[in-house]
Amino acid sequence: MADIYEVSRKEREERANYFLEKFNLKDAANSPIKTYSHGMRQKICIIGALIHNPRLWILDEPMTGLDPQSSHILKQQMREHCDKGNTVFFSSHILEVVEKICDRVGIIDKGRLVAVGTIEELKSRGDSSLEEFFLKLTSGEGNE
Repeated sequence: MADIYEVSRKEREERANYFLEKFNLKDAANSPIKTYSHGMRQKICIIGALIHNPRLWILDEPMTGLDPQSSHILKQQMREHCDKGNTVFFSSHILEVVEKICDRVGIIDKGRLVAVGTIEELKSRGDSSLEEFFLKLTSGEGNE
């Protein structure tokens, strides 16, 4: 991945070491990927996506298969990336995670974007959680 994005040898080593350390993969780095667990493979995919230090992160269900520690680390990395003025766009069915870490949310139902806003804006109709809002919206209850 670093070759595809023309990341210099020095930068790739620094970034790879940083992420391998963060995600506790240093000991497995020289093992064939076919020996990795699902969670380890997920971490390698994340590292591959981030190795070139993109301003925009697009991640599809990035917590799937991660252990709680790695999931926590990824959420921290996502928050830090945004705090630096960058963007993280990710999909998730785990609405509690979305509610905790997102600044803005888009809800897609049957392939259509049906709501966009901050958590507070979306819950302003009296819903106690993003999950409650989502369920009302996608079940048809909130579409009168």
